[in-house]
Amino acid sequence: MENRRAFIKKSAAFAALGLIADWASAIPENDKWGEILPQRQLIRNGEKVTTFCLGGYHLGLTEKPADAEHMIERAMELGVRFYDNARGYNNGRSEEYMGKFLTPKYRDQVFLMTKAPAKTGDGVRKMLDESLKALNTDYVDLWQIHAINDPDDVDNRIESGVLDAFLEAKQKGKARYIGFTGHRNPATHLHFLNRLDKMGIELDTCQMPLNVCDPSFESFEHHVLPVLLEKKYGVIAMKTMAGGSMMGGRIDTTPQDIRTEDIPDVVAKTKLTHANLHQYVYSLPVSALCSGCRFTYELEANVQVLKDIKNLSDSDKQKLIAYAKPYAGLVVENYKRVFE
Repeated sequence: MENRRAFIKKSAAFAALGLIADWASAIPENDKWGEILPQRQLIRNGEKVTTFCLGGYHLGLTEKPADAEHMIERAMELGVRFYDNARGYNNGRSEEYMGKFLTPKYRDQVFLMTKAPAKTGDGVRKMLDESLKALNTDYVDLWQIHAINDPDDVDNRIESGVLDAFLEAKQKGKARYIGFTGHRNPATHLHFLNRLDKMGIELDTCQMPLNVCDPSFESFEHHVLPVLLEKKYGVIAMKTMAGGSMMGGRIDTTPQDIRTEDIPDVVAKTKLTHANLHQYVYSLPVSALCSGCRFTYELEANVQVLKDIKNLSDSDKQKLIAYAKPYAGLVVENYKRVFE
């Protein structure tokens, strides 16, 4: 109960910093390309990003460049100015598409991030150079340590020079800001934050799973989010639909170590709507929600949820959590792991 009260108190404090917008009175902003989606603060210095971020993974699934170009153009038309990517997405094709269709035309109007999964300092330096070439830019706005898996992985990456390489990239201007991501278990994030504290180092951002199932199982919202808010990290939500698993799934798309014959369609089996899944996350003190879109109609639907958003009360959020609770765990949240 004390942890819950502390979380609510910190949430209220960070609302004043722009992490939770007053949607009803928000005045739309514009740039040379048109109206921009609502923004929230991402960086301690006050820099903001559009609260919806287009994920990069799905962009590279298509082998047709024209489809990727259409997705990027439609995102810009809809006011998206925050774009996600990673060196490992589709063997570099996701970055290459953005380097061909996004940065040549829109670089000065977008906030561009990418991530590096390599586990040595030399490895991530090489990946950053590859990312900059593929993305067709001299720098990224945000570069993140990609997908920390467990406390041992954190320790090994630090000892292998990964953190040093990220700090170096920021110092040299190849990355304006740096952060980290992970989706396995909140203990991993807390371990990394503790290691950083002991070294007197603060990163800028953290990207992690947040959704209606999360509070009921190995919760990032309960255990990690309050710590990040206290440290004034920018929080980027991912897996807001559990990587699509909340709409069901197939056994051949589920990790082999998860024993299930089928992934239940949580939305179909409950009173939850697709819009609820994003509404819940937007009502948390996060800086942005990152979601991949395979088709432009998915992008349009996601953007519309943000444009129509109304803040959910705590009781509203508790109802949504209750609907999802029977499905929380390793079947739907199949990206998580339980540590002994």
